[in-house]
Amino acid sequence: MNNIDQARIENFMTGQVAAWNRHDKAGFMALYREMAPELLDIQYAGRPRQEDGWLVIEEMWDKHNHQITLQVGMTIINGHEAAVQHGNLINGTDQSIESIETYRFEPGRLYVCYFLKPPAGETVDTSQFRGFADAP
Repeated sequence: MNNIDQARIENFMTGQVAAWNRHDKAGFMALYREMAPELLDIQYAGRPRQEDGWLVIEEMWDKHNHQITLQVGMTIINGHEAAVQHGNLINGTDQSIESIETYRFEPGRLYVCYFLKPPAGETVDTSQFRGFADAP
């Protein structure tokens, strides 16, 4: 039986965005460690399976936290799952990488899948982002 209550899920969902936007890596990672002490599984839709979710989240932070501000469009929590729509605003530009993200919470485990839509135009090098189909 899944015993992750909705208040914990809500705290995680709002807390990760707040920590990201204030550049609080320790707080951000603490939220993930609290929810996923046994397993963090992070996947990108349309991309090969990622074997190490911790490597993915660390890389995401190190490569992109300084250049992306999250803007929450919508968050839906249903039982032990959540779906969100984020605008990943590229700092210093008028562009955004749109994402739909799904989260499944199980005791000690967190499963995440990102669906990314690249910004319009060709001014952003999408090869720097792990989640796009054209990324290496």
